[in-house]
Amino acid sequence: MIDLKGTMGIPFLKKSRFTGSDGKLRFVLEKRSGEDGDRLAAVCWFGPYCSDVTPEEEKTTEYFPFDDGGLREAQAWLNARAEEHL
Repeated sequence: MIDLKGTMGIPFLKKSRFTGSDGKLRFVLEKRSGEDGDRLAAVCWFGPYCSDVTPEEEKTTEYFPFDDGGLREAQAWLNARAEEHL
C-alpha cells in the first residue's frame, strides 16, 4: 500500500518529481503546468522498468488538483491501481 504521508508533499512537488513503487506498480508524481494552471499528474505502469525506458503506451496518467487534497486523491488512485493487479 502506498502511503505518502510524511514522505513528501506539495512543497516537494513544486521543485521536483517523486518516483516510487508498490509491488509491480511503478509511479511518478509531478507538477504539470498548463493553460488551466498547475495540476498534479500521477503516472503509473506495471513492470520492472523505470519510467524512462517504459513505453508511453504502457503508462496511465490521471490528473488531480495541485494541493494536499489532490495528493490524497492521487494516493488513493494509485492504491486502487495496485489493488487491481494483485
